[in-house]
Order: sequence, then structure tokens, then C-alpha cells
Amino acid sequence: MADSVSLQFVSPYAFEAMQKVDVARLAALSDPELRLLLPCLVRMALCAPADQSNAWAQDKKLILRLLSGVEAVNSIVALLSVDFHALEQDARKEQQLRHKAGGSNGESILVSQLQHGLTLEFEHSDPLRRLRLALSELLAIMNKLADSNGEFFLKSSELFESPVYLEEVADVLCILQAELPSLLPITEVAEALLHVRNGEWFLCLLVANVPDSFSEVCRGLIKNGERQDEESVGGRRRTEALRQLCQMNPSQALNIRAMVVEECHLPGLGVALILDYKPDTADEAVSPLVSYVSGLLLGTNGKVRTWFSMFIRNGQQVRRNNRISFIEL
Repeated sequence: MADSVSLQFVSPYAFEAMQKVDVARLAALSDPELRLLLPCLVRMALCAPADQSNAWAQDKKLILRLLSGVEAVNSIVALLSVDFHALEQDARKEQQLRHKAGGSNGESILVSQLQHGLTLEFEHSDPLRRLRLALSELLAIMNKLADSNGEFFLKSSELFESPVYLEEVADVLCILQAELPSLLPITEVAEALLHVRNGEWFLCLLVANVPDSFSEVCRGLIKNGERQDEESVGGRRRTEALRQLCQMNPSQALNIRAMVVEECHLPGLGVALILDYKPDTADEAVSPLVSYVSGLLLGTNGKVRTWFSMFIRNGQQVRRNNRISFIEL
């Protein structure tokens, strides 16, 4: 997903601070880093907490102080002020309409006829209409995904591609998922985001604003992944998205690698994670990769051996074909 290369991602330091709700560490973040985490922080500050302890009351005061003066906070507060129950009812009616129409996007209950392009409509809309625009677009992608029979597609969407509004669209996306979790399960939203440009960036922001969902999202992406990830564009995009998630939360890279072997999907991801987190010492750099590959090929699990052997053979075949093509040139 080279389209996301110039965007700022959530750093490991910031992600760990969110996981632990470490207000002191959050206060040390730069303004651009803090901006990416505003949807969750604003909800923390405004929503009634389950934790009624004095310690959390003090932390909440610090969060409010941290958010004061941040201009984007006002727009997120406005997003949280809408009637989400009514919005969900309209969204479910739209889902039924799409289902009856066989996936056609001709009619929409959430969004009336657009006067301009999607990004211009988004710019000039009030908070409720912004939520409706983003929700309608997201449901359209999820609906197309459900009807795709596993065939990968990349959906062009102004809303997810315009660099001017990416942060605001991310705010809307995070708020929608947090407020409508039964309509928008985070694993299904994550899957849908693989099919739009800048998808891995949106995916990382979504998970960073719901940090407890990290393992659930990663397992879902791996389970729905290809057995041989380098054979398709979709497999490569999925692998890169998971690598980016692990860069945000490197302490879980080993667990993600174990999930890859457990599910026998995305073998290239397992190898990539070893290379991404290899030791700094040159003498030791090859050791983890050799032990990983030999462990899979010489292990007692026949299913894993067959799966990884096919990955090795496919790689050899690709290199052989590339060499032949080069000679013919």
C-alpha cells in the first residue's frame, strides 16, 4: 500500500500510552501525534466511565486539560452529539435496501441526492450529514465485499483518498465504529479498509483508538487471508497492513507470527516479521530466520510443513521465471 507512505502513522510510544491510558506519556506527545488519537481521547473525556475511582477522576481532568485548546476537538464533540440510535436505524434500512437491490448503489436512505462530489459534500456538511456520508460509503464497501466471493477489488472513493480531509474522515470513521459496534464490527471494518486507498493508515488509526482490539483485528485479517500471500494483490496488501500494525505495536510481532502459523495463512508475513525485527548484530541477523524456516519445514505438523513448502516452491518458481524473462530480454 504505497499510497499511505507519506502519511504519519501512530508511533509505538503513542500506542503503548493509549493501551495503558498513561496520561503523562500522552501529554508528552507532539501535536501531530496527539491529533491521531483524538477520537478516543474525546470519548474518554465526555462519556460516563465504568471506572468511578478517584485515580481515574484525576486522569480524566488531565485528559480534559490536554484536549483544551486543540481546535479539532470541537468537531469531534459535535460528531458525538448526534442521535446514533436513529442513525443506526436508517443504516439498517439502507442495508436491507441494498440487499433487495442486489448490491445496487442507486438508492440511499442515509444520503439524499448529492449536489456535488463526495469530498465537497463532506466539506460543506454538518456533523450528522458527515456521519451519514461516511457510513453510506463504508456500508457500500462492506456490501461489495460480502458479494465478492473472495475476489479482491480496490474501490475508488473520494472520501478515503482526498489528502485534505483524511484526518476528519478518520475521526468520523472511528466515532462511527465506537458508537455503532453491532452495525460495524471492528473486524469487518478492518477487512473493508483493505479495499480502499490509504486503507492501512485508516486501519492503524482505527485500532489505535480502540487499542484493546489489536489482537482481534490481526487474527481476523490473518484468518481471512490467503494461504499464499504473495500470489495476489490482495494478499500483499493484507500483509503490508499487518506489518504496519506490528510496527505500531512491536511487542506483539511474535504473537502475530504465531497466529500466521496457527492459521496456515500469509506465510510471507511470518518471514517479513522476522526480517523487520531481526537483531542489530550482523552475526545473529540470519539466525532467527534460519531457525524459523527450519522449524516449520522439519517440524512434526504435516499441515504446516505442506503449507510452508508450497510458499518456498512458489518463491523459487517466481525467481526462475524472472531470470528466464531477463535472459530473453
